[in-house]
Amino acid sequence: MAALVGRQLRASRKAVTGAWSTAWRSIFVTAEPTPNPDSVMFYPDERNVLGDGTKTLRFSNKYDTNDSPLAAAIFKVKGVSEVLLASKHVTVTKTPAADWSLMQPNLELVISQFYAAGLQALREGVAEREKTVVHDFDPDSIEGRILDLLEERVRPFVQQDGGDVDFDRFDAEEGILYLRMQGACSGCPKSSVTLNIGIKNLMEHYIPEVKDVVAVEDEDDMPRPHE
Repeated sequence: MAALVGRQLRASRKAVTGAWSTAWRSIFVTAEPTPNPDSVMFYPDERNVLGDGTKTLRFSNKYDTNDSPLAAAIFKVKGVSEVLLASKHVTVTKTPAADWSLMQPNLELVISQFYAAGLQALREGVAEREKTVVHDFDPDSIEGRILDLLEERVRPFVQQDGGDVDFDRFDAEEGILYLRMQGACSGCPKSSVTLNIGIKNLMEHYIPEVKDVVAVEDEDDMPRPHE
């Protein structure tokens, strides 16, 4: 009798453990490399991150993640230097000294458990707020045409590689377009090729007023004090 009870208990524990593991594993996370060796894209299976029509959001340190529980959770993994949330994926950039072989399993687990728990990537109201943040330019102005070209021809291409590009300003006197390279594009060895050949040639072809394209750095990339 004792042996039978013991077997039943072990079977019950195994069933519970198996059900628990299956529940967590039900949210598969696929990792894909990018042209930047320090950045990897993570896709939660059958889950949107920000969803279509929402601007990508970049978090350059753990102190600025109040708007995103997902970014805050990802920054708890040692070695993360930047998180970019896109419509269907998360681009995570590591510090140069960090090792993907150690980080990737932890990141996949964090993202999987986050979505398995039914949590949302952004706090309520943040997505709506970001949709209203637009540049106020006349569509027929040079800036308006630049923004339209960025949205229609440049950003979809760049986002496929885990990055993004954002308009900073246009110097009409010099003909210089300043852009912010984000996600996998930021610090990528190939970003200069993307910028100087791909984007520059496209801009010069459709908007002759653009003579050069220059990347600018974000001021919030400054180091923060240690806790």
